[in-house]
Amino acid sequence: MSFRLCLRLGILFMVLSALNPTAYADSWLPPKPESIYESAAKDARFIVTATTHPGSLLASSGAVYIKQPGTDSADWIKRWEAPLQNLPVTALIANGGWRVITFDSWYSAGFGDEVIVFYDETGALLKKHSLESLLSEPELNKVPHSVSSRWWRTKASINETLGLLKVEVAQAEDKQRSTKPLVFDLLTGEVITP
Repeated sequence: MSFRLCLRLGILFMVLSALNPTAYADSWLPPKPESIYESAAKDARFIVTATTHPGSLLASSGAVYIKQPGTDSADWIKRWEAPLQNLPVTALIANGGWRVITFDSWYSAGFGDEVIVFYDETGALLKKHSLESLLSEPELNKVPHSVSSRWWRTKASINETLGLLKVEVAQAEDKQRSTKPLVFDLLTGEVITP
């Protein structure tokens, strides 16, 4: 290869690299073998167990435990155990363990149909959502992202009194940061505010 051809290819590569928007690399630790989430009243626990299968496929199961009613001891009763739709990055559990919500999938936060997953009091799938089903295209384009993930969620909380899940969605445009609230009915898992 001639010097001129190498020089031209090098310049072309630099120009194309400069035109490409910056993508930030992700750094994920392996998932913990077990993660425990407690309800606000500390009367229910959700335990996620991560499993690595041959070929490095990840799977997870979840189990809900509730405190023995009328006791102050640490006696926990298993309410349900089931495979999960995702290997959640985080989760919330309602007081009494009647509802569990998992968020995202390990190594690909913000992508897929399992960005928010609702499970009922028996561990059955109640409802699952993708970001595409919750946000308009302009809102989706404002979500901060990296190579493999969309860092969409800033806060999530359960309002036990109203039976609602509130999630704050990160929005960034021209160095301006804001959030968009999403509210879900805990009973059905349906979004109330689009």
